[in-house]
Parts: sequence; C-alpha cells; structure tokens
Amino acid sequence: MGDDRQYRQEYNNDLILSPRKSLRFEERFVKTDHGEEKNMQRWCPNLPTTSDLKQYVAVIICCLCLWATSWFVLGYLVVPGGCVFNITALVTLGYVVSHTVERYTTLNPVITQTLVGVLCKMFIPINILEDKKADLIDYHLRRVYPVIILTKGPLTWNWDYIRHNPVKVFSLATLPWIVECLSTAFFSFIYLDFPWYWGIHLGAILSSVSPAIVVPIVIALNTKGLGTKSKLALLVGNAGGLDTAFSEGMFGVINSAIFYESTPVYRIIKAFTAIFFGVVLGVAWGVLADILPDHDDAHAPAIRSLHLFAGGILFTYAGGYFGWGGISGVAIMVCAGAAATRWARRDWALNNNPVSEIYTTLWVIFESMLFTLSGYFIEISDVSAAEFGLMIACIFSALVFRLLAAFLVALANALPVKESIFVAITWIPKAIVEACLVRVASDSLWKNGTTDKDRKIATQHSNMIIIAIIMTSTIGSILTRIMAPILLSPYPRISPEAISTIPNIPSKDKRPSPCLDAFQYIDT
Repeated sequence: MGDDRQYRQEYNNDLILSPRKSLRFEERFVKTDHGEEKNMQRWCPNLPTTSDLKQYVAVIICCLCLWATSWFVLGYLVVPGGCVFNITALVTLGYVVSHTVERYTTLNPVITQTLVGVLCKMFIPINILEDKKADLIDYHLRRVYPVIILTKGPLTWNWDYIRHNPVKVFSLATLPWIVECLSTAFFSFIYLDFPWYWGIHLGAILSSVSPAIVVPIVIALNTKGLGTKSKLALLVGNAGGLDTAFSEGMFGVINSAIFYESTPVYRIIKAFTAIFFGVVLGVAWGVLADILPDHDDAHAPAIRSLHLFAGGILFTYAGGYFGWGGISGVAIMVCAGAAATRWARRDWALNNNPVSEIYTTLWVIFESMLFTLSGYFIEISDVSAAEFGLMIACIFSALVFRLLAAFLVALANALPVKESIFVAITWIPKAIVEACLVRVASDSLWKNGTTDKDRKIATQHSNMIIIAIIMTSTIGSILTRIMAPILLSPYPRISPEAISTIPNIPSKDKRPSPCLDAFQYIDT
C-alpha cells in the first residue's frame, strides 16, 4: 500500500512537470466517442482537430471585428498600405507561418517568426518601418516586451528548487554570461574593430541564453527517463530563467552607463547605485502588490497583474527619461519575485499562481510581434561576404568560451561529465532578450558627437543579433535532440509494471503542441 501511494505521488509530480505525459497516457487508456476524428488523426496526425478549427474561426472573427472597429477610429492607417495594417499583416504572417511549421516539424516558432521577418525585409519592396508612425509603434512595443518577460519569469520560477540549490543555479546563470560578455567584447574588437564600450554593449545582449528553445525538449526527455536523476529540466529551466533576468538587469545598467551623456565618474557611480535602488524599489512595489488588494478579493489576480504591469511600465519609461535605465530591469524582476514569495505564504503556489497565467496569455499575444518585427531589422544590403563571415566568427568564438564555462560550472557542481556537456549544449540558443534589444543600439546613439563609424557599428550590432537568434536557436535545438540519447543515461520515473495502475484521466479534444510557448519552460 505504501509503495502504491509513493508511486501515485511520483506520477502526479511527473504530470506537474510535463503536461504532455498526461495527454500521452490519455490517448492510450481513455476511449473517445470521436471515432472518425481519431482515425483521421491516426493516419494524418498533424491535421487540425475540430477543436482547433473552431478556435481558429473564433480568433479570425475577433480579429475582423477589431479591424473593422479600428477603421472608425484610425481611418486610413488600418487599410492596406497604412502603417498599422502593414505591421499587423507582417505579424499575422509570422504567426501563421511559424505555427504551421511547428505543426509539421519540431522547429520552435520563434525561429520561423524571425526568418519570416528577415525574408519580408529582403523581398518586399516597401520598408514597413520607414513610416514614422510604424517606427514609433515598434519603439514603444519594445518597452512593453521586457516588462512582460521580467515579470513572468520570477512569478513562475521554482523557488523551492532554487533555495535548495543556490550555488548550482546562480553560478550557471551568471558565470557563463560574464565569460561570453567579455569574450564578445574581445572578439568584436579583434574581428570587427569595435571600441570596447560597443563590444561590452553587444556582449551584454548576446550573452543571454534562451532556454525557451531547449527546455521543452529537456522536459520531453525527462518523461522518457533521461536526465531525471540530476533533475536537469529543473536546473536548466530555472538557471536559464535567472540568466534571462540577469541579462536584462545588467544590460540596463551597462547601456545607461555607456550612452547617458555625463562625466565618466558619474556614470560609474550611477551604474553601481542603479542596482541598489532597483532592488529597493522592486521590494517596495512587490510588498505593495501583496498588501493591496486583499488576498481573498475575487478580483485579486487581475488587479495584481495590472499593479505589476503598471509599475513595470512606469519604471521603464521613468528610468529611460532620467537616464537610469538600469533601475527598471532590476526593479521589475525583484518586484515580481518579492510579490510571488509573499503570495506563496497565502496558498498561491510559487511556480503556479493566477497572475503568472495572465502573463502567459499576454506573452502569447506579444511573442509573434517581437520576433517577426525583430527579424525585419536586418540590414544586409551593405554587408560584404567577408564582413558577414567575421560577424559569424565573432558570435561563435565567444560562444565556445561560454560553452566551456558552462561545462566547467556544471562539472564543479558535481554533475557527471556527460551531463555537464549536455547542460553546456542547452546554453547555446539565444532568442528572447536578443529580440527585445535588437534596435537598442540605434536608439541609444548620442544626440551629439555620433560618428559615421558609430552608426555603422549600430547597424552591425543589429545584424549580429538577428544572425545569432536564427543560427544559435536552430543549432542548439538540433544538438539538444541529437546528443540527449548519447549523453544522458535512462533513469525511468515510472516502471512498465506500474502503468496498469495509472488512473484514467478525462479526455480532452485537443492536440498537444510539439513545442511549449516561450515561457512555459519556467513552469518546470
């Protein structure tokens, strides 16, 4: 009886870790009345289900209603040729193509969305973002993306795992980042003649890992018993989430210190004090999000979501206006972490609370905007083959040092050699932070004293970010799938004998997506 209870608890934990497992058992043990549809799915497993089609129709109807309404408000801006219509069409194309490709392959949508943006920029005769209104829309959207990212992350981290493995998680989140940042500065100087400040600026962006690309794969491997003994899904997911937040915070400090026009001494002092003030501001706002409204208020999730979002937007714009951009990233991250920790004391799970679900929905809306529009910033008309090769050499030379650092950190934290190599491989992809900051170099140029060389470097800066997103995300996801069976030893969580005791799970008429969305990885 005790063994059975222990098994059922272990099974339930597996379901929390991987929702897909429940769907797989559901397909095996639960009968359904949709016989014809089930047969069609057996022969053509990637065809949309009836539920999928109804969802698509509902979304299309909502979009048409919004477009028709916007015509009465914005007029010519939303008709074909208008800037709002052009942006919407580009984002819609990115969304449809990426999720169609996802249905038939294992390619993560963010890669396809970025490629769609690049191809549209290359082959569509009109430049969508040349219009000042369109450029302004994209500019302000890029102030919203980091608020969602930095809030969503700390709300869904597994703080219990982090608390019990602080050295392992924080060292893997920070040390490889520092190594790649400095390596990028060095190699960009050697290959591309970047000044040191431009190299540090680029390195602070390219050093961010994007486990959203590989952690869904690691979770799928976990259900097969690969990497479960060392809890690699938890390690990679939580360390990767902290790396993302650390990157945003450090970049804000670095960007503000380099480009804010003031004396060097003041810049240095401001860079150090920005972190301190960001922590204080974040803790205060997070505590307020716990006090107001009352925890038992029926509208608490919605009000608290708005509280965090409004505060994050205020910190972002106010910090940029006063030249203290480094404060905003730190404050948003600390605020979300402080609020989630306090909510957990009153029955809202640390990695599964109602506010995090709202931010997951927000990210579904903004993801295609971010990556499709980011790909559109590539400028290759003036890039020679030699320069293109040097950009790739710079990216991957620094990446080699990052992988070596990640391997050594994992090894120092008592992971086996093969698993340490695997963790290093999962540290290859770059996506979310890079896409958010793809245009920041051009936006941050000094009002006075900017040279033609600086403008050229700003263009190279954006090109390298887009190249890194496409190449590293693709290579990282492929290598993770290929090397996992070689590097990870099987360690099954559910024995074959126990399968017959698994309880039936209510059927859901829904096809599981081959890739989790860009933030579900943190929910491990």
